Amino acid sequence: MKPNKKNSQKTADHDRTLSASVQPDDGVDPRIDRRSDSAASKIDRKAAQLCAQVRRVLEFVVPEALQDSDFDALVLDVQPSPNTGHLLVLLSSLSPLDGAANQQLELELMQHSGQIRTAVAQSIQRKKTPTLTFRVVPS
Repeated sequence: MKPNKKNSQKTADHDRTLSASVQPDDGVDPRIDRRSDSAASKIDRKAAQLCAQVRRVLEFVVPEALQDSDFDALVLDVQPSPNTGHLLVLLSSLSPLDGAANQQLELELMQHSGQIRTAVAQSIQRKKTPTLTFRVVPS
């Protein structure tokens, strides 16, 4: 079908009108704009699934890793930080600790991070195992 000169002129005028006016979605990435709420919630659901899976593993592995030390810890939460490639593990000591002892517990966990991460890798089905960062929350 051959373009009609009259129709192409109307289209050009319409395009100029659209480009001259400011729209609420100007400057928004069209890929993000097309994503529906269900797609965003699917991503959040998958991240929450992974965090729950890692948390279940850590509830068994962390006490084993701390078996030879004077510390005992309870896994409170696992959160994506900033995404699922890096997870933040929030822990609480079962016995009250001061600030220096909290840091010592974090160091102890970092020393065992290879062993802990290996256990996580064996139990989750992912191509790459997420990096773990440990934070002790004062109890």
